Amino acid sequence: MAKKVILSIAAHGDDAEFMAGGTLAKLAAEGQELHLLIATDNDRGSHRLSTQELKAIARPEADAAGRVLGATSVTLLGHRDGDLCDLPQSRLRGELMEHIRRLRAEVVFCWDPFAPFENHPDHRALALAASDASSFSALPLFHPEQMEAGLEPQRVREWYWYSKAHWSTNKYVDTSATIEKKIQALFAYRGQMVLTLDDLLGEARAMGVDEERLAAVDPERFEQLIDLGVRMNDAKIGAEAGCEFAEAFRYQTLELPEILTA
Repeated sequence: MAKKVILSIAAHGDDAEFMAGGTLAKLAAEGQELHLLIATDNDRGSHRLSTQELKAIARPEADAAGRVLGATSVTLLGHRDGDLCDLPQSRLRGELMEHIRRLRAEVVFCWDPFAPFENHPDHRALALAASDASSFSALPLFHPEQMEAGLEPQRVREWYWYSKAHWSTNKYVDTSATIEKKIQALFAYRGQMVLTLDDLLGEARAMGVDEERLAAVDPERFEQLIDLGVRMNDAKIGAEAGCEFAEAFRYQTLELPEILTA
């Protein structure tokens, strides 16, 4: 298998790990060159920590997760959590295009720009920017200042869009051999995992779950519930794919035009 350069584009630390961690770890283990890019610094994603505390842990947590997955590099753009939708789309597109060109990325992972019912504005904004950036990165007149800085046009050949609701899944990846790495990479994001647990408990209370049952959950020990939740979700996808654990994507690839093969 020829070595490929893969760029995972995520809005927040833990997005890529939840949606594609097993696949990214598998590709890295096969010798592919994996780069992780996170657009925000997770500075609002907590019921317990302050903005400054969240910013302080964003980099070390992302680096730790990257080491587990086998990433060559980890980049944080440092935008405000929740505000990607307020950035000019051309600015966000240009930032992503710069990374695609600099890394010579051939494969892009991100949220699906055309998935319905996505409730997070950061996911929606980043997905569209990633789609545009990876479509235009081969055109030198888009952001010519990057050409002047020594970069070259780069054509992306494959896209793995997260298939969150599986409405358009056309590719399953067997992650049975890498689910442990996925879970350990998620555990590296302690701030995000605590938020996930807090949100689960908050949703349960809002739905009227008995408080006595919820009191039995230790809010400082997220590992068991996260582990169980990931295994249940990926086993469900695995059952659709005919394997123990799997992840689902809407996959796109360049196709050779008919005119050139006629």
